[in-house]
Amino acid sequence: MAESRKRSSATHEQESSKPAAKKARTATSKAKKAAKEVGTCSLNKKQIGDRVKESLALQKYHIPRMWFEMKMDLPFFRSFFVDNDNLTQPLTVVPETFDESTPAVIIEMGYRAAGELLGVTKVKGGNRMETTRLAAMCVIFRPKEGKCAVWLTV
Repeated sequence: MAESRKRSSATHEQESSKPAAKKARTATSKAKKAAKEVGTCSLNKKQIGDRVKESLALQKYHIPRMWFEMKMDLPFFRSFFVDNDNLTQPLTVVPETFDESTPAVIIEMGYRAAGELLGVTKVKGGNRMETTRLAAMCVIFRPKEGKCAVWLTV
C-alpha cells in the first residue's frame, strides 16, 4: 500500500516537471458589435432602467420616488427615444419636429414601449408579496437646458 502511494507521487512529480505547452490564441471570428455612441447623457441605458426599477419597488416604510432627472443633449435624446431600433412602434413625440430652440419635448409611453426601450425586467418591480408593473412613463426633455425628467406611474 505504501509503495503504491510512492509510485503515484513519483509519477506525478515526473509529469509536473515538464512545462506545459502554451496554446496560441486565435482571433475570434465573431465580430463584436460597435456600441452606438451618439450624444451624451449623465446616465446610460442600464442606469436609466435601474432608476425606473427602483421607483417600482415596494418599500415598507417609505414611498419610492416616482420621478428622476438626468442631463442629456439633443442627439442622445433623438437616438434613445425617437430613432431607437428596439421599438416595434414609434413613440408619439410632441411636437413632432423639434430642435435646440424648442422649449420642451414630451413623450408618453406605456408598459410595452418602456419594456422595449429599457428591458422587460426593468419595468416590473415589487416585493415578495406583490408585483408592480409600470403603467405609464412620461419623458419631458428641455433641449435648451439639456435636462430630461422622467415621471412614472404604477
